[in-house]
Amino acid sequence: MSYSGMWFLIPAPAGAVERHGPRLRALLAEHAADPDNRELLRRWGRDGLGPEELEWLASGPLGQDPNGLYDAWNDCEKDIGPYVCVSARNRYPVLGLAHALGPERLAGLPGWFGDMVLTPEEVRAALPAVEAVFDLDAAARAAAEERALEVLRGTDDVSGLFDAVVPVWRATVEAGRGMIGAQLIP
Repeated sequence: MSYSGMWFLIPAPAGAVERHGPRLRALLAEHAADPDNRELLRRWGRDGLGPEELEWLASGPLGQDPNGLYDAWNDCEKDIGPYVCVSARNRYPVLGLAHALGPERLAGLPGWFGDMVLTPEEVRAALPAVEAVFDLDAAARAAAEERALEVLRGTDDVSGLFDAVVPVWRATVEAGRGMIGAQLIP
């Protein structure tokens, strides 16, 4: 069976983060505290992981409750400004990013492998780290895209993984908004 994994980063007004943040953050905290996930994360940082194990690690908890996620995003008002939407066939998109950049660089992205719930202040504070995650010279960018395509099975346009995040992050900071991001299979 074929599916599309999608990664969304949605700018969110502070009120939406306040209303939905406690529930979504609890899911993130529970997922991050799971002993199996913690062990996989340690192994990834120490020895690396194969694509299947890395995909297990990269599939965050927020997409497991799509209705709750849609409720949160619907609460983000109509004019949200630019947002990120990246898809991959039969994989979660951030798997490509994780494989391409590795654990040390990806650690600059807040949350859990693209799943995040951030206040406007947290989005602003994270901007330098997010910019650093994607600050790649031409050779490093080409190598990263090639590595992303290795695990995304070479069928996806990975430019959105590398090009969309920083401009949307900057626009979100300028608009004074928070961010709710997740990977899911719609």
